[in-house]
Amino acid sequence: MKFPLHFFSLPLGRFLLASVCALLLALALDRLLPPPVDLGVTPEKELPLYSKPFGNEHPPFYPAELSTPDGRLLNWRAVPGALNCGECHLKETLEWATSMHAISDLDLIYDSTVQENTLASRAGKAAHGVEKGRWCESCHNPLGTLAGAVTPANSVQEIAAMEEGTACVVCHTVNRAEPLAGNGALEIDINGIFRYAHPALIAAAPSRHARDMRARRNQPLMGNSALCGACHTEIRPTSVNATTPPMNLQDTYDEWRHSPYAKAGIQCQDCHMAADPAGFVAALKRGERPKKTVSHRFAGNNYLLSNTALPAGLLSTLRGGSPPGLNRLYDRATFKKELGKTNEAVVALLREAAELRVETAPGEDALRLKVSVINAGAGHALPTGPLDQRYLWLEVQAKDAAGNTVFHQGKFDETRGAEDPGAVRWMKEVRDIDGKPERRHLLFDAFTLHYTRKPIPPRQTDTVDIRVVPLPGAQGPATVEVRLWYRIAVQDILKNIESQGLGKIDVVIPPLLLKEVRHTVGAHSAQPAQASRADNGGGKS
Repeated sequence: MKFPLHFFSLPLGRFLLASVCALLLALALDRLLPPPVDLGVTPEKELPLYSKPFGNEHPPFYPAELSTPDGRLLNWRAVPGALNCGECHLKETLEWATSMHAISDLDLIYDSTVQENTLASRAGKAAHGVEKGRWCESCHNPLGTLAGAVTPANSVQEIAAMEEGTACVVCHTVNRAEPLAGNGALEIDINGIFRYAHPALIAAAPSRHARDMRARRNQPLMGNSALCGACHTEIRPTSVNATTPPMNLQDTYDEWRHSPYAKAGIQCQDCHMAADPAGFVAALKRGERPKKTVSHRFAGNNYLLSNTALPAGLLSTLRGGSPPGLNRLYDRATFKKELGKTNEAVVALLREAAELRVETAPGEDALRLKVSVINAGAGHALPTGPLDQRYLWLEVQAKDAAGNTVFHQGKFDETRGAEDPGAVRWMKEVRDIDGKPERRHLLFDAFTLHYTRKPIPPRQTDTVDIRVVPLPGAQGPATVEVRLWYRIAVQDILKNIESQGLGKIDVVIPPLLLKEVRHTVGAHSAQPAQASRADNGGGKS
């Protein structure tokens, strides 16, 4: 179609002419922009005191599995932080700021625990505790690990970007992932991205920026579970503790890999990065294939550190201080509102994962409960993650016709911060070389692992039989209440904060009620001493 010259003096004509010129300029800039400047750091030249005690045959980040394309360290002086991204991507940056990714290194519970592992555990004190800490920090502090900050004689400055945990630039510069290799098995090319002088330059050449930042159309790995699996697989190498072979301590990716979800092509990001994660999972449970949406809240399992009902000072302390971008990209009220949305998404997703069924069979001499816990919505085992901390348990309470409790198993003690030790529990017990239980997440010293009850694979059911003997002369109907609880961590992990001289956190880590079922079962009550359980499904990992 030809346009007369006077057409371009009209408003529509001027708009079309400007659009064509902008497109031609963008294409030209995309072609003419110079290649990235080589910013890689060779430790022998620029960080001569950077420690590599495990030998030069390993990458400089070992015992982490992190890597860079050329095997060199990240130039800490030129790392773009999330605040840079927030200038144009405010919505995504604010969502991320409320997530656990944003505080993966600042989280006080994590920070004190990794310090306790590297400085106070047997394996940490034996030799090279700080360097062994790269095994943890590769996922919790990837920018610091890549820059060479995890070393005894640290000469790398703690710039703002390196306080941002798993920040935008970490995932958005990944070339390759090996999720079954161990902690942080990602090849990250931050040194290879083009450093933009001004946001206008990004706007002028968006395709170049999309390639640099691994837009999904350019890097399909961005939407693949392998990207997540590199940090949601935890394998302790012998360099951390040589008393055992490599020890699998977290298998979330492998659980997904063998699940019906993997076979159906449903990736981690589809659920955990959905705008409505619980709604997405609920649709999958109905047999639907919902439309994919994207949020950077990364809804997972940490209902505690997103709970705005906690005192503001306590929550800020546990999260490691003020969020990145506060008073520059958003105000405190906005952040609190968004954090509340993240908490709602996390709690709803957790509750969508499990189903609970209870069958009662009264007899002449006993009341038998058949309790079924169904992993109905999680694409991995239930529970998953570091199972010496994350766990499920059952609470069973029976009341007589007058409302008196005549049996209670699994009650949570809000003073001690622990449930009844006789409860049915899905958890992994860690013991040290002396056979002592380790409940402070000192995984450097883990020697044996034992499941009190094995986690439930996706779309499978674990059934527990509980036999309750009626009290003599019990009259009227009895009500049985069965509750399924989830807890993000055991109380003892808070001892690491005090042990590291950071003060005492006077708080009980609360559990989260996932499901509750009530039954009226006839003229039977029970006495707790008569309760018994079927085989608990335990075994060595």
